[in-house]
Amino acid sequence: MAKAFFARCARECKMGFLSILLISMLLLLTPADAKITSGFAHLSGAKTESTLVKFAVSPQSSVSIDINITSYGMYEDEQALRLHIYDDDDWTSVRREPLCSEKIKWADKSIPVVFDFKGKRRDDRPGKKKTDIVDYYTAHITAEIENPPPPNARFRHKTKADRSRYFYFTIDDCSLEKYNHDNKVPDMVYTVKVMNVHRSVDGIPTYDHLPADEGGIGMLLLVTLFFSGALALMLFYKFVRSIGGDVHVAILVVMAACGCNGISALCELVHRGQYARNGYGNYAIDALSSYFEALSDSFVALVLLSIGGGWTLPSDVLGGGIGREGSTNKLFKGIKNPAGALLDLISCRGRGGERLGGIVALLIIFAHVGLAQWGRTFNDDFDTYHALEHPPGRALMLLRFILGLVFVTGVGMVRSGGRCPPSLMSFLTRFALVGLSYFASLPGVAMFVGSALPYHQRHQALHLGAALVQACSLASLTWLFVGSADASAYHRLSKVGTHSDGDMTSDLVTPASNGGIARPTMWRFGKTKVRLD
Repeated sequence: MAKAFFARCARECKMGFLSILLISMLLLLTPADAKITSGFAHLSGAKTESTLVKFAVSPQSSVSIDINITSYGMYEDEQALRLHIYDDDDWTSVRREPLCSEKIKWADKSIPVVFDFKGKRRDDRPGKKKTDIVDYYTAHITAEIENPPPPNARFRHKTKADRSRYFYFTIDDCSLEKYNHDNKVPDMVYTVKVMNVHRSVDGIPTYDHLPADEGGIGMLLLVTLFFSGALALMLFYKFVRSIGGDVHVAILVVMAACGCNGISALCELVHRGQYARNGYGNYAIDALSSYFEALSDSFVALVLLSIGGGWTLPSDVLGGGIGREGSTNKLFKGIKNPAGALLDLISCRGRGGERLGGIVALLIIFAHVGLAQWGRTFNDDFDTYHALEHPPGRALMLLRFILGLVFVTGVGMVRSGGRCPPSLMSFLTRFALVGLSYFASLPGVAMFVGSALPYHQRHQALHLGAALVQACSLASLTWLFVGSADASAYHRLSKVGTHSDGDMTSDLVTPASNGGIARPTMWRFGKTKVRLD
């Protein structure tokens, strides 16, 4: 009866997955609106310019911008107040220039900012009293610039290449670096609407809300959702077949990794659908996408580290390698059995012998999620979890590199255990190469993208590379746990398949060592046993 129930659940999951996939496709077809960005700006002698927005524009098109600026008080000397538009060909040179007067020479377009008095209103700025009254001034600017931009007669004459291009929109007042009138510069808030504009042969414009660097990523997310969902269903089917018998917790962890990867793609698709309607998407859903992506990464890393350290292998196979006491063993003891170490940390309140391993496992998970949240402070439009443009992205690459070294060390210790069969040694060698490629490939892809590709192609290439790396790792781990007993030497020996020690009901606890508390090695769910060792 239990198997029939779970089989029905599996069918319903498939129908639900297809429904989610259909909804996601419909979200991609939502009518487009402009990208909307808002923020605060205050110019001074030390900061004469403020970047309002960056936007990627398609080839042979133009970018349209609509800006509303509100000034809290009169901008007394606005003669040098300008909106300047730059492109990525010159942006590096702009950032290198020390003076505002030198920066603006690189601008593709310069537009005066003129404020109109709108009366007195209640001051709604944070920290101000609700009874405070302030003079309100507003400026409205609309502009359109072609891609590629026309030659600038003041500074250059060369025509730029026709390609995707980033445009940067800044507001500045170069007079502030010459005259000390910072006290006369009021606070300003702005709202920016920006869009891609494509024109037909007849000159009829069509508008695209998404930046050009997001092109194709929606379809990539759909493929990721479908692929991760299919892997999760395969693992779920194996779990259903184990109802009433035994199943290894590694299968559930990999299933969770596949599920998190699929949910991350789904959340990002929903965010893009919201973005199409309101121009800024849904911050919470986009944040969930980053968190689930980080969880998937951390689960994959934990499983690779654990399998590389001998998790799921019989103790007699490990021999004297990972089992020997010593400083290295203390590092790997918990990583070798993350599920048991976490259970020891939680159920035994950290008093068991493997509490350090549970702490290490939690630190790996929290490190990935923390880096995902840190990365969100650098870009609110779309997920930039793997980007190398900011410190959290570079920290993630360093973390991958360190975990890769730990992984290789663990595999080497298992192979040198003294009792490892030659066939398993051959498998572990290949597994070490696959695992090391996972830990090293993303930093390698990121460094290649950052050094070999033009700036306007990096965002899409990094997304594609990260998706391929994660898909290959999830597919490899799924094969590792759903393969038949004859698939490899690992499948013949691993406890993930059949338990070679006979009746598992007698092996419900790990004997206490050094005065520690005995820790269960198995969870029971009715007649189903979930093995942790």
